[in-house]
Amino acid sequence: MKCKEVVAVLSAACCLTGCAGGEQRADDAAAPDSPNYGGTVVVAYLAEASSMNHLTSVDENSLELQDFVLFMTLIQYDAQLNPVPYLAERWDTSSADAGLALTFYLRDDVKWHDGMPTTARDVKFTFDRIKNPAAAYPRASLFTNYDSASVSDTFVITFYLKRHAGFMDPWRTVAPMPEHILGEVAVGDLPQHPFGTTSPVGNGPFRFIEHRARDRWVFEANPDFPQPLGGRPFVDRLVYRVIEEPTTRLGELLAGEVDVYVSVDPSQIAEIDAHPAARVTSFPSRSYTFINWNSQRPLFRDARVRRALTLGIDRQRLVEAVRYGLGTVANGPVPPFHWAYHAHLNALPYDPDSARALLDAAGWADRDGDGVREREADKASFELRTNPNPARQDIMTLVQADLAKIGVQVRTFVQEAQSLRMDITSKERRFDAFVLGWSSDFVLDDRALFACSQRDGPFQWASYCNRRVDALLDRITSLADRSAALPLWYEYQEIIQQDQPYTFLYYLEQANGVNRRVQNVRMDIRGNLINAKDWWILPATGRAAKEKT
Repeated sequence: MKCKEVVAVLSAACCLTGCAGGEQRADDAAAPDSPNYGGTVVVAYLAEASSMNHLTSVDENSLELQDFVLFMTLIQYDAQLNPVPYLAERWDTSSADAGLALTFYLRDDVKWHDGMPTTARDVKFTFDRIKNPAAAYPRASLFTNYDSASVSDTFVITFYLKRHAGFMDPWRTVAPMPEHILGEVAVGDLPQHPFGTTSPVGNGPFRFIEHRARDRWVFEANPDFPQPLGGRPFVDRLVYRVIEEPTTRLGELLAGEVDVYVSVDPSQIAEIDAHPAARVTSFPSRSYTFINWNSQRPLFRDARVRRALTLGIDRQRLVEAVRYGLGTVANGPVPPFHWAYHAHLNALPYDPDSARALLDAAGWADRDGDGVREREADKASFELRTNPNPARQDIMTLVQADLAKIGVQVRTFVQEAQSLRMDITSKERRFDAFVLGWSSDFVLDDRALFACSQRDGPFQWASYCNRRVDALLDRITSLADRSAALPLWYEYQEIIQQDQPYTFLYYLEQANGVNRRVQNVRMDIRGNLINAKDWWILPATGRAAKEKT
């Protein structure tokens, strides 16, 4: 994919096995071939990573740090999205009474950063916590078809599960936690336990050094990382910095104080590309941006109203004005990278007249002539929230103007990220609507988002319930045969488009800025930090030993 100058868009024909990376701009041709040890790399993100405790984390930034920096997952995906060994050096499967037995054989040379060995007991402890309903693991749906686990040796664990598609995928993203530290912690105490934010102990390529809330996480190279996996990282330190203002992130990238700027504001791409010390890399994202409608509110209970709101928003203009063309209008919850993407399902158009007709049919009319529709005592007026994110704030402004044209009043509110997270994940659903992004898994299971049984769960923000959708999602996740599953996937996407629990705004093409002194940076649909342990710094910059913490 090219960067913004030629306007990148996602390919609707892109399939799961064919678009893992997208095209990237190569590192400088003159860069030396031999990596160097030493120095600090600073990576700038918009938002805080909430916790290093995998059992309680809900945000994608935390998961990236866990999976690629502080901890080790059992497997990783290669560039073709095939599973390859990581903490588990091999695995096998066999038939079992319940369907399938999956056995992992762990490496015996991995230690927790306090010196204790990482064993199958840690993996089983993590699995048992995930399966415990009282733990309220945020992504419990990943393990719906997993029944139990048994440890047969210090480094051997077997899972018993129902046969289903993508049964290996959870182990790409689940980072086992240390039983010797968290094993005696009560389930209800896990979210507040200091392990998450002040004293995490990992087993991955980097060790935890420091966390300053809403400012930075600091990690240092783990000298004991196994040599067969590459040994210690090349850089001495990796710093995750929280910089909310994109202008500040840009300025620090160009000044050399930040080495990697994650999720570049599209308006800044040309300036980065023109700078001699920086470059841009772009790739298809697994993410989409959406507006969630809280159907507990009277205005959003009727699917006709939610559909009208989507028809009343010029989403192509959002792509052009907010993303500078770096994305494509979304047609539903399955992004184009996925094999089940419904390429023949046209996104709802921008059609204000049809939107007005639907609102009329649903009983919402401007009877008092004030420009805002009402139905009985309820006004077609709501608060639209987001976190401090300039692009999403721009979205709210444009949506506010669009919906005013069809008689719907929008009040916008920018809320601190952690406060917003607490409001939207609470069972009370203390909001009307919000703009956020969602990153899809390679093996999709949308029950956490849309299943009736999940309406009290942390991600069922829409309070949506459609029994046919429940049946489809239950069936889809149990089928290993893609040809049999595809018609069900299509029906699911068609129903969601009809019901519009979300307005799916656009699928993202992600652009990151990278200082040219940092070499061997690889980023693709798997994540931003997939090979952070292999990054190294050009010695000629004279900054390889500079600490920036």
